[in-house]
Amino acid sequence: MPATSFPSQVDSNRAACELACARADDTGARVQVDEPQTIRTERLLLEPLVPAHALALTRFARLWEVARYTANIPHPYPAGCAEAFTKQSVDQRRDGGGWVFAVVPQDDPGVLGVVDITLSDDRRSGELGYAFAPWAWGQGYATEAARALVNFGFSYLRLDLIEAFAMVENPASCRVLSKAGLRRVGEQILPAPARGRHILCEAYRVFWTESLQ
Repeated sequence: MPATSFPSQVDSNRAACELACARADDTGARVQVDEPQTIRTERLLLEPLVPAHALALTRFARLWEVARYTANIPHPYPAGCAEAFTKQSVDQRRDGGGWVFAVVPQDDPGVLGVVDITLSDDRRSGELGYAFAPWAWGQGYATEAARALVNFGFSYLRLDLIEAFAMVENPASCRVLSKAGLRRVGEQILPAPARGRHILCEAYRVFWTESLQ
């Protein structure tokens, strides 16, 4: 879904408010971006997704309880799908079209989920998305990762707007977006290729200027 168009913000105002690609989230915790773009939060590492993550990704992407709330994860999950997705993510990152991260606990090498931001053609806005393993639900990991990616989008990618969509039948995802600082702006019917239908979604967004308040 193309991102909404909007006026550019004043870069001089942005420069005055940025903190060297590291900003505090709503909890006051620091979000640090390390080279090559690994994001550290209080409990998590967000690692740029690579083919080495494919096996861990398959373990939860193949589950219907995960796929059912997404537009693009097929079910049953085909062999080789995770490998193709990780390679596509590397290409997308190289081309500047977006970033996909594996979400990993700092004290454990296991992958809890993925979080991503896909950029608009003009690179001024992005769409936030995520999927987490069931064993990671209810522990605040999705909110922590989403907050970090919002900060990354505004501070590192210099976006003006971040938006996201959650199925109306998935209130837990709506709560994650609200806690990550996005506000609900209405409903929208969007295509869900992997589900073979269109779905009614809650639409959320946050402008860079709002994130400073």
